[in-house]
Amino acid sequence: MRRWATLVAAAALVGSVLPVGAAQAAQAPPSPVTKLRQQFAEHKGLRISDLGRVFKDGKAVVTIWRKGRVEFDASGVYATDTTGRTEAGRGAVKEFENLTGLNAGSTRVICFPNEAYLSGPGYETWLPEGKHWLGLIGPENIKQTETFPQIVNVFEPATLGTLLSHASVKRRLGSGTYLQGAVTLRTLYKVSPSFRDRLAGPPKGRSAKIPVGFRLWLDRSNLVRRLTTTWRQPAGKTPTTTVADTRYTAWGSDVTLTPPPPEDTADAGRVGGDFSPPATLPIG
Repeated sequence: MRRWATLVAAAALVGSVLPVGAAQAAQAPPSPVTKLRQQFAEHKGLRISDLGRVFKDGKAVVTIWRKGRVEFDASGVYATDTTGRTEAGRGAVKEFENLTGLNAGSTRVICFPNEAYLSGPGYETWLPEGKHWLGLIGPENIKQTETFPQIVNVFEPATLGTLLSHASVKRRLGSGTYLQGAVTLRTLYKVSPSFRDRLAGPPKGRSAKIPVGFRLWLDRSNLVRRLTTTWRQPAGKTPTTTVADTRYTAWGSDVTLTPPPPEDTADAGRVGGDFSPPATLPIG
């Protein structure tokens, strides 16, 4: 009984020394944007996993899978190493693999600020015998692959802050925080450098007003752990709807990405002068 009374008295004393507001502030995690910036350090990063689908008339006409690692430096994303595949329809490739026992293969892309390396189906015709990687030079390469198939890049502090400010629903969960809202393509274009790099120009007219609905999950420390986005793209008489679901795990893990061996890489500038650049989104 004496020990219990002592603990109660000590707790009351602490409560009287620290104002309630100060105690709560001491326990509150940094804001999501501040928490993101705290992750920007050399050889630190995380893992990502994407699932994207394009629907037309209620049916999936394109499905995209991607997973891999992201490496940061002091300013943000420094490099990415992802493996993914794209298929027409939904499940056709997996069904083919199950029936035939063959591996249809995936595409792997390693990007740095001024160079990118690609390997997998579709690139073999560009490669000399004995080579497995196609090397591209130019900063546009990493910009084109940072967020695909996810249209929203939460590794950009301004973009993440815009999502937070446009959240119309915010709920506390046992695992963290859930937010839901929408931003227009015009707003996304203004705040997101990587989104601007994916377009041939700013969205205009009705396209500029297209809303991108989002659902965002934060963990207890305010790091992003999941983002889903949905947006409708006019396309002739039948619009398409794109849905992307991205998971973010292993924040703060050690990540050091390296290019493939030079002896296993062919320079795209030498194997062909008409190599097509990454496609831009048909908006505007």
